[in-house]
Amino acid sequence: MFESLENAIRTNDEAALQDAIFELGFLRNDQLMIPDEVTFKIIDALRQENMYSSALSGHLLNHFEFHSQYISATAKNRCIGFLQTWGDHFSHVHSQQVVAELRTGSYLSNGT
Repeated sequence: MFESLENAIRTNDEAALQDAIFELGFLRNDQLMIPDEVTFKIIDALRQENMYSSALSGHLLNHFEFHSQYISATAKNRCIGFLQTWGDHFSHVHSQQVVAELRTGSYLSNGT
């Protein structure tokens, strides 16, 4: 399930990473929600030291915008905690933009 995501990160393939994020976003459980393990895996990928300066990190962060209505409150809370602790470490402009949108927008509120 996560092979295409890991391969895209390993090969620094932006297009493949975007495809993997969209594919993972369409995995749904019985309640039509994205399984928490998908979102947790994306957060784990973002925690890799090389991701803080990578152009790929913004695309990983986009997962939380694109699929916010299908992400559980538990997964959203984990993302909020991650962004509070590590959000300022992202140095690529796209990543910084997405972090700002996630922090100020309603994507991670439990009402969306």
